[in-house]
Amino acid sequence: MKKILSLLISTILIIALVTGCSSSNNSKTSQNGTSSENSKITITVMQSKTEIQSDLQTIIDDYNKSQDKVEVKLLGTSGDNFATVLQSQFSASPEKAPTIFTIAGPDTPKFQPYMAEIKDSKAAEMLADGVKDDVTVDGKLYGLPSAVEGYGLIYNKNLFKEANIDPASITSIDALVNACEKLSKLNGVVKPIAFAKETYFSFIHPFNWAFAVDPNYKTDIEKLDKGQITMKDIPSVVQWIKDMDRIKPYTNNALDSYDDQVAGFASGKYAMIHQGDWVQSVLDQDKPNFDYGIIPFPTGGNTKLAVGTATAWRVNKYATEEQQKAAIEFLDWLITSDKGQEYSADTLKFIPAYKGVKAPKAQLAAEVAQYVDKGEIIPWVYNNYFPNGIDVDGSNLIQKYYAGLIKNDDQFLSELTNIWVQDAGK
Repeated sequence: MKKILSLLISTILIIALVTGCSSSNNSKTSQNGTSSENSKITITVMQSKTEIQSDLQTIIDDYNKSQDKVEVKLLGTSGDNFATVLQSQFSASPEKAPTIFTIAGPDTPKFQPYMAEIKDSKAAEMLADGVKDDVTVDGKLYGLPSAVEGYGLIYNKNLFKEANIDPASITSIDALVNACEKLSKLNGVVKPIAFAKETYFSFIHPFNWAFAVDPNYKTDIEKLDKGQITMKDIPSVVQWIKDMDRIKPYTNNALDSYDDQVAGFASGKYAMIHQGDWVQSVLDQDKPNFDYGIIPFPTGGNTKLAVGTATAWRVNKYATEEQQKAAIEFLDWLITSDKGQEYSADTLKFIPAYKGVKAPKAQLAAEVAQYVDKGEIIPWVYNNYFPNGIDVDGSNLIQKYYAGLIKNDDQFLSELTNIWVQDAGK
């Protein structure tokens, strides 16, 4: 029995030793991200848009086949819980977190400590000026926008032609009001302009214009947050509410849901809707029997489209230098190479945030891309500078405004200042 036991123990030790050596020799990736089997640098990608996950996997497979230096692995996505899941990964072990991840908007600041500065990137050199602010901190670039979206007044080209209105002439509120007067006389037009009642569509997006045209919006918002100034002290905000007063009689008072607003436009009920290129898929389903386009909202004489970063690629600063370099090379390929541009535009339907880059063929996306390419864009200020909660509180106030429960502009701006300061202090 002793001999048998001794032989058994020896056999187990030999097996363990062989297995350990085999495991060590065949491990796919070392701590520095290098595959010991084929000397490839391994990088991981995690992104938030579930609808593009399958297409992105196809693109990554193609990239992996096109070269033998880097292996890109696409990690699973978690949709609405994306930011929470991503945060837990970085909190547990930053160096093991995704090499490339996407984040934009209000969740951005919490991930700033994990972002590497973007350097030596071809895509960065092509980045449109109007969207750099979304990925820049203290003058340094910390991301490459994957796509942008734009919004303004989506208009019925056929109705404009019938009313003898040149969309290029809508460069002031006077011109917009004049157009509304003509459009309101056409058969079938219930209201020239329609807003949707959801919080972002009724307040955040429209009110963004007030700050986006303000060259000092960062300083003004900082003072506003601290209660050092009021909304009445910001000329562009005062002008915005005056402009809203001018067009209010020609609107639907933001009473329609998003679906009803877009459907009303598709049926000819509304000549214009305040919306963005994201309505394309709905319009494709509704199949309106007219051509349409998009123009800026001309508050204060504005002629630029509101364009912002839908989401942005970020690079994990805790990844190795080799992994960070490989990540930039992959993103540059996706954004600037001929093959990558085809995938981005035709497969992922990304509107580029870069000059001279291919855009999707969809009507609204193509027009937004033209504004970007010409540099005729202003930012989504709310993405990084509006206080949490102002979407709901501001929407409640704008509904009071449309319902006639606000006596005058002074009352509106006073109440807006109060709720802004309260939300900023939360």
